[in-house]
Amino acid sequence: MNTIVIKALAKINLAIDVLRRREDNYHDIDMVTIPLTLHDSIEITHLPRGYETYLFCDNPTIVCDESNLAYKALEEMRKSFELPRSFKIFIYKKIPVEAGLGGGSADAAAVIRAIDHFLPPSQDKEERIRELASRIGSDVPFCLYDRPSRVQGKGEVLTPIEVGYPYHVLIVKPSYGLSTKSVYEAFDTIEETIRRPNVERLIDALKKDDEEGMRQSMANVLSVPAIKALPLIGELLERMNAMGLPLNGMSGTGSACFALSKDKRHLERVAHVFEKEGNQAYVTQFCLAR
Repeated sequence: MNTIVIKALAKINLAIDVLRRREDNYHDIDMVTIPLTLHDSIEITHLPRGYETYLFCDNPTIVCDESNLAYKALEEMRKSFELPRSFKIFIYKKIPVEAGLGGGSADAAAVIRAIDHFLPPSQDKEERIRELASRIGSDVPFCLYDRPSRVQGKGEVLTPIEVGYPYHVLIVKPSYGLSTKSVYEAFDTIEETIRRPNVERLIDALKKDDEEGMRQSMANVLSVPAIKALPLIGELLERMNAMGLPLNGMSGTGSACFALSKDKRHLERVAHVFEKEGNQAYVTQFCLAR
């Protein structure tokens, strides 16, 4: 039996703009997304013929059936490449769930990369993998390549960007989570004017390591409905500002908030404060080399 272990990297969104709702019920988005060193680990074993496929996770709250994105990724790969044999997949979970950090999508992308190791080379393999990744979930194409990117379309249009400094990142995840579906549905009903990111300026500021330009350009339009549903998110962001961490925001549809800094020790001290209050808190870093 052949076994492969793949890292599944978390991500944060420094900017999210939602442009319109599409006829397929997805949304056209414009995002700046950065992979982190915080990761799950996916262990996948190619089983002999006659065995069934198994999916396990060391986090008992994770549902390990056909609804799991990692399982869906496996099934899509099996169908697309006509793989007759089965696999055993074990997810070692570190990325918080219902956090907006892309954990499920990262696990799915890791399964795709792992199974790719078992496939013979072919001219159209990469294109087929990109297409099936976008069918599984909107964050899966980004997680497949794990490079700082501008993400557009419904998540399948990726443009790599340059980042001038590998910032340390504080992640704070409150005990409550939010569902992606509910946050997008609430966003569709918003009538008031909301602050939108300046994606072009943010990309330029990241390249130049211009912290003030980053601060002025970062915004997540989905934080508006998320904070209405869970005011604690707004409170966390206000406290990060008060603690001297102005480069902050909410990732994805929440509920995790982040702050960027070049001072790792300061982030570790702040993380300890939030942990004592019952939150999950992590200090991680931009992952700029893959």
